[in-house]
Amino acid sequence: MSNNQERTSPTPEEEAGKQPEPQAEQSPKAGEEKAGLGKFIAMAMALKEKNPLAFYGGIGAFVLIVLGWLFFGGGGVEQAPMPTVQVGQTYQLVNPNVTGGGDVLLLQAPGRMGATDPELREKEQICVVQAGTPAKVLELTTVSYVKYAKVEPLAGECQGQAGWTSLVNLKSQ
Repeated sequence: MSNNQERTSPTPEEEAGKQPEPQAEQSPKAGEEKAGLGKFIAMAMALKEKNPLAFYGGIGAFVLIVLGWLFFGGGGVEQAPMPTVQVGQTYQLVNPNVTGGGDVLLLQAPGRMGATDPELREKEQICVVQAGTPAKVLELTTVSYVKYAKVEPLAGECQGQAGWTSLVNLKSQ
């Protein structure tokens, strides 16, 4: 029998009365995805065998990129507007870090806003000014890239007591 002739005899499965199992249909895209993923895995395993330093270096670089994206890729954080402040002008004192605006702490020296020691904070605190109180700016300075203003409240319990606060706590009237 030559190879070009068609076979007319039944297959062993047909002789036994069994129907040949139909092959599962796969969509062309599913096959391409499996083939692409399989090729990628095969290439990665070949690289691991041939050059493990490059393989593990690639994994490390990928991890660093993902971590960098998580830590530094942020954005979307709205910063408090920084007013253009001038010495001698009057502004309202409002803490933008509190929803609806909060009270403002006046301290003896600039740069001590984050003091966590309660005794130190109590010692350096001059007054807590109610939100919306007008205050006159007496002096401006910068400490560790943060701008501060020395202000004197013009009303309320803290009237006449000068102290330092962050520039973000000043709001134009």
